[in-house]
Amino acid sequence: MKLVHLSDSHLGFGAYSKLDPSEAINQREADFYRSFKEAIDKTISLKPDAVIHAGDLFDGVRPQNRAIDFALRQLIRLSDAGIETVLISGNHSTPRLRETGSIFRIFEHLPHIHSVHEPRCERIRIGDLMVHAIPHSVNPSLDDLLSSARPSEDSKMNVLTLHAGIVGSNIYKMDEFNEQTVSIDKIAGDWDYVALGHFHEFKKVASRTYYSGSTDRLGFGELGQKKGIIEVDLESGDVEFHPLEIREMIDLREIDASGLASSEVLRQARDVISSAAIDNKIVRLIISKVEPEAYKSLDTPAIKRLGTAAMHFELKLEPIESQTLNEVEGTQIGLLVDEFKKYVSALTVSDDKKTKIMTLGIPYLTREEE
Repeated sequence: MKLVHLSDSHLGFGAYSKLDPSEAINQREADFYRSFKEAIDKTISLKPDAVIHAGDLFDGVRPQNRAIDFALRQLIRLSDAGIETVLISGNHSTPRLRETGSIFRIFEHLPHIHSVHEPRCERIRIGDLMVHAIPHSVNPSLDDLLSSARPSEDSKMNVLTLHAGIVGSNIYKMDEFNEQTVSIDKIAGDWDYVALGHFHEFKKVASRTYYSGSTDRLGFGELGQKKGIIEVDLESGDVEFHPLEIREMIDLREIDASGLASSEVLRQARDVISSAAIDNKIVRLIISKVEPEAYKSLDTPAIKRLGTAAMHFELKLEPIESQTLNEVEGTQIGLLVDEFKKYVSALTVSDDKKTKIMTLGIPYLTREEE
């Protein structure tokens, strides 16, 4: 029996200011639609017996109509192909209040599409396979829901799927304040496969236990990560990762500006950028250890103009004084944005308020750091 596992498509995600020339929408939003379509193309070509999408199909609880329409059209393709598909909601697409209702209800009328968003362990039988599906949940906790998940003795194959970070000897988290984590011991058992969502990198967590990763890169924190889908042979346990052809994201060679005047920094930046192929890519240039005087007089707009061929060009300047972390009474103080996230996460307010504070504060602090 063949299974395809994918996750974290984040449809509706947008970033940067460039528009797609053919769609006239945010370029990254269009990229995420294209990568998901490619994932569905690959899935249909593999002709699996079942598909599992392990959470965060959408980037938000209330996706815009364009994202909903696109998701429906792609899932209808799976439905028309007669491929049994299980979708679970993740932390990005689960409302804080149950009374709000879930966008996943729009999929319930589609043949062969099994939408799981209520906080429980739901069992879906697909021939000889039983899928035990646990969506993102705070109350009851994932630990409580996992305690009721056991392989079915009357099914030849049993697969567990959930959307969570995993903690143990290795830690797989996204450091989001609303993420849920479970111990690796909680998912141990006689499962034929465990399909995980939430962590954005393709990773083997344990025997027959994998994160498929996201279908596109949400930021430079995912630089270098391949994105794709997993093909699983449930009988043998063999796993094959099928990469997706997504927009390139690159770091240019870092410039060490120690002892350099602003004109010398500009010249090195010109050399680094002109020697790289940056057309239509997402590009970052880090200039570290910039002298205080050079930092004040540096022609930053001129450097940014050098990167106009890129789909997005990000310039990160690191003055000398920010290189060393300040230590106060044994506590390390890091980058402003990181410290802000830690501060907000520790506040004794609702998740909705934390989300609003993060949304308003992070863009402002990012501009200040730049």
